[in-house]
Amino acid sequence: MDNFDNDNNVNEKNVIQKERHRSGVIQGLLIGSFTMLAICAVVIAAAVKKGYIRPDTDGSIYIQSETYDGNTGIGTEAEQKLNLIDQTLKDFYFDDIDDSKVLDNIYKAYVNAYGDKYTVYYTADEYAKIQESSNGAYYGIGVVVRKNDDGTILVVEPYDGAPGKEAGMRKNDVIVTVNGESVADQDLNSVVAKIKGDEGTTVNIGIRRDGSDDIAELTVTRRKVEIKTVAYEMLDDSVGLITISEFDKVTAQQFKEAYAQLETLGMKGLVIDIRSNPGGLLNVVVDMLDEILPDGLIVYTEDKYGNRQEYNGSNPDVIDVPLAVLVNGESASASEIFAGAVQDYGAGTIIGTQTFGKGIVQTIRRMSDGSAIKYTMAKYFTPKGQDIHGHGVTPDIVEELSDEFNNLTEYDASKDNQLQKAIEVIKGDITR
Repeated sequence: MDNFDNDNNVNEKNVIQKERHRSGVIQGLLIGSFTMLAICAVVIAAAVKKGYIRPDTDGSIYIQSETYDGNTGIGTEAEQKLNLIDQTLKDFYFDDIDDSKVLDNIYKAYVNAYGDKYTVYYTADEYAKIQESSNGAYYGIGVVVRKNDDGTILVVEPYDGAPGKEAGMRKNDVIVTVNGESVADQDLNSVVAKIKGDEGTTVNIGIRRDGSDDIAELTVTRRKVEIKTVAYEMLDDSVGLITISEFDKVTAQQFKEAYAQLETLGMKGLVIDIRSNPGGLLNVVVDMLDEILPDGLIVYTEDKYGNRQEYNGSNPDVIDVPLAVLVNGESASASEIFAGAVQDYGAGTIIGTQTFGKGIVQTIRRMSDGSAIKYTMAKYFTPKGQDIHGHGVTPDIVEELSDEFNNLTEYDASKDNQLQKAIEVIKGDITR
């Protein structure tokens, strides 16, 4: 509040000084206003000259592109509006603008507008890291992750001996932040690209565990991780187990090597565990099924034009031991191709719970600047024409995991009732 209103000792000098001060302020404001008006006039005149702004007869101001030609297609409309937004922000935005970052965000937003969570734009850096991990080795923390329907990023498996597990990361942890940035609603591959990095550098991962709202921060040092997508063991003297965590470039060869090793150990029946396997490369799962199924159709795809592409097996030396395949609600995409084909041919018994239901195929198109777009191009169907998308594969034997198993803090194969059911089925087939 101005103290003059309450001061009984105000003298003439004070009043004169205040009037002079007020006059100076008003004069400064007028000069500033005229200067700003002059600047605005120049900018507006330039905009009018370029065709960005035109006055209408009612006094309203309309804005249009210099190249406006009356077309109403989305490309023309978007170009006009983006030109206007770009010019406005470059002229008036208070801070510097990183053009490359702006463009990347525009590309991501445009692709996201299609409303398909599997159709994604990758920057050159993101795509390079994706390529790196699919080649069998990368620098990171060594965990398998998947994105749930609710958008959360779930740790499916931390690799033994890898940095993530050593730092305390566990199966079923939910990744909430990477280096303090929320990963909510981000594409899975973009999150993975942020987790990866140069050897010896650190990444801070925020996780939630066991349904708690508390976030635990783990600092993990990145190092080279050899991708091991296949593990194997003999469960007893006759039944072998092969666990496949995902279908990467290295998986088919690792599967063949695992099968050969189990044969030397006297395997008479095989359980293949693809529970919580989020999928992977179509050509890889086709190569693996070629080891299991007789000659013939393995899977086919159809695009929106009805074009059909078939993938056929041609290996005469197929697996000839009783087979069971374990699946669950997190077995998706390529895992469902695997289970669906085995089921259609009657080559094995599918055991577990309904699979995820991702029956669409994505492909990646690389741009000249190193960026890429992954987009959904077709739906796939099992050999008998089963449409899996939105439905999943129904097991031959539905077996829910027991409460006893779900309450375990460490894995115990003897209490894994789905695995035990598979062993029971295999042993029954062996004795026939």
